[in-house]
Amino acid sequence: MRLLIAAILLASSWAQARTLSSVEEKINPSSIDQVIRLVDKDSPGSSNLKVSVVVTDYGMSTDVSPRHAIYLTLASLAEMGNIFAEFRITEEAYKFISAQRIAAGIYEVKAQVYDETFKEVTYTIDATKMFSDERKLRSNCGSAFCDGFLTTTVDVKEVAK
Repeated sequence: MRLLIAAILLASSWAQARTLSSVEEKINPSSIDQVIRLVDKDSPGSSNLKVSVVVTDYGMSTDVSPRHAIYLTLASLAEMGNIFAEFRITEEAYKFISAQRIAAGIYEVKAQVYDETFKEVTYTIDATKMFSDERKLRSNCGSAFCDGFLTTTVDVKEVAK
């Protein structure tokens, strides 16, 4: 009996890893449901670094459809250039649960998704490459203006319960 219960529990959860590329998103401001600031670091004479989780709302549906999209965003703001990046973590969230900074460059997002049944999925996001690429871009710009979109990646591990 215990073996059967363990097998059922294992079958009802899953894990996967993927690498996400940054995407230039055009989000309708009225669809923004929540903004959770994970990093807000102001380095005088350097830049203001902001990392956020943005939750958008698709609106109500007549059937069982995902309600939310969840993004990780970067804004690195400086006098000589503003650099931005967005990553679509999921478009399949029925409910946003939480977001937090775990360590430098590591973030955790929890959401409820539907995969035959409703499950809580934990997305662990490793954004260390994003910060490295942002520093390289600033360095390559030298004393020139450096506005624009950062082409980079983050690694995401998903675990469902």
